[in-house]
Amino acid sequence: MVAEARDGHALLAEAIDTLDIGLVLYGPNDTLVFCNKAFKEFYPGSGRILTVGRSRADILRDMIAAGIMPPPSDDLASVMGKALGCQAGDWPLVEQRLSDGRLMLPTAKRTPSGGLVFVDVDVTQTRRREMALLEAKEKAEQASRIKAEFLSNMTHELRTPLNAILGFSEMIMREMSGPLGDPRYRDYADHIHESGCYLLSIINDILDMSKFNAGRVELREQKVDLAQAIDSAIRMTQERARAGRLALSVRLPPGVPPLLADERQIVQMVLNLISNAIKFTPPDGRIDIEGALTAEGGYCLSVSDTGIGIAAEDIPTALEPFGQVDSSISRHHVGTGLGLPLVKSMIEAHGGTLEIASQPAKGTRISLTFPPARVLHAA
Repeated sequence: MVAEARDGHALLAEAIDTLDIGLVLYGPNDTLVFCNKAFKEFYPGSGRILTVGRSRADILRDMIAAGIMPPPSDDLASVMGKALGCQAGDWPLVEQRLSDGRLMLPTAKRTPSGGLVFVDVDVTQTRRREMALLEAKEKAEQASRIKAEFLSNMTHELRTPLNAILGFSEMIMREMSGPLGDPRYRDYADHIHESGCYLLSIINDILDMSKFNAGRVELREQKVDLAQAIDSAIRMTQERARAGRLALSVRLPPGVPPLLADERQIVQMVLNLISNAIKFTPPDGRIDIEGALTAEGGYCLSVSDTGIGIAAEDIPTALEPFGQVDSSISRHHVGTGLGLPLVKSMIEAHGGTLEIASQPAKGTRISLTFPPARVLHAA
């Protein structure tokens, strides 16, 4: 039995010696019982200090004096007192950089018999991977910022020539300098103007989206007449609704409260939702705009249609910038896929939320909920 115990002890010691982690064991009387090979390799020159039977106080003092352990930031007596007087788990153990550049993470625990176990783990590779991931993340964020700033800075360069195209084509359409010789020129001017308007709307959407992504959008808050904002959006879309044989109705309860909001963004949100509904609703369908106060005191504005609808699994795609939900009808319509993401960014900038309820072939309902702080009640 003694021989078996001795063999078992030898095997255990051999196993601990082959570990890649450093392990030191002190007995109940705070003297060294065991120190494995890895720990000694972590701290070159410590072999002559870490001898069995020595007290932890002597070992700690000699390790610091020999420069094997990091020099104390405080006076030696204070450091020794803290290290020897603390209970296990209370030591201010922090990562240590060894002389060869490796990083060690120490831990300490008491044994049931009152002994003390110190374990050192080499975390160099872990920290390097973390640093590599952090650097990659920072580079990606920097690239995103550069892209967003580039798009934002293109405002003048892109809009100026487009405005000229639109202005001159409109002059041709109206024959402001005299009649055109061939009526086809008027059609050409119509096409130029229509294409210019569409291109300008795309550029505006991209620039607005880039500003939101770059966090450069500031709300121009003012008292907004919500009913009037909705009416403005309807005036801009009713001709398209009529051309598509769509019934467009507004059902708002009397006394719609004003909102503390950015008026341009409010109109843009409603305009985008109505335009989307027109785009994806077949002829003879209907589009309804409704609003009501919420139980919490906020205001919910919704636009519903009887269009093609969106499958539940496609809704996240529809809310992603440039996301295009694939369908036989949507493929017949041009668009960048920025309408809904812009609305989502705008309502969130106001502290509100966007919700989509939809079923394929049955229609879609998109609700914008403004928080109570945005609702201005009459005094």
